Amino acid sequence: MHAGSIPYAGRAFVYALCLEGQEDLLKVGMTRDPLVRWSSFHPRWFETFDLEHSLLVETEARTDAQALETRLHRALAPHRCPAPLTMRQQAGGGTEWYRGAEPAIRSGVEELRLQGYVVHAAAKPWLVAAMRQRQDTIAGLVQQAHADHCAGWLTPAQRRSLRDLLDAHRALDPDCAEAWPLELLEGMGIR
Repeated sequence: MHAGSIPYAGRAFVYALCLEGQEDLLKVGMTRDPLVRWSSFHPRWFETFDLEHSLLVETEARTDAQALETRLHRALAPHRCPAPLTMRQQAGGGTEWYRGAEPAIRSGVEELRLQGYVVHAAAKPWLVAAMRQRQDTIAGLVQQAHADHCAGWLTPAQRRSLRDLLDAHRALDPDCAEAWPLELLEGMGIR
């Protein structure tokens, strides 16, 4: 469990998050919310990770996810490598990175699918659906940020975080911006 996190029960996910680019690196972990977890690793996570090749396995209970994650970590032990330097250290999970393990993880996840687990062989469609469910929250964040901006309270770091969040939604679901208060974004200098 990560510092400041709340224990949870119920549905959980085991994931294999593939790094974008030439290096064959991936992270294996578990979470109740892939969207929140993955965005904790890097501010531009939607560009940093290959979401078409990243995998999600749904479980009915956190204990199932823990057991599956442990099983996958053991199977991938020969592939273990350090976390990329570009990842946020405070996100944790620094020992759960693997090099050259994509064929092994795909084989392991296929076994789980055959055992009856719900597998998302490409995480992007799941992420898009999750983001669409959060559009009202995004509109509220934009309104709050605009109010903070007008009061002189919006910091440059908060502005960057909001821009990264909106860019993630745009990158995965380009039509989502239609629901945002664009005049407020323009007022803050965010396009």
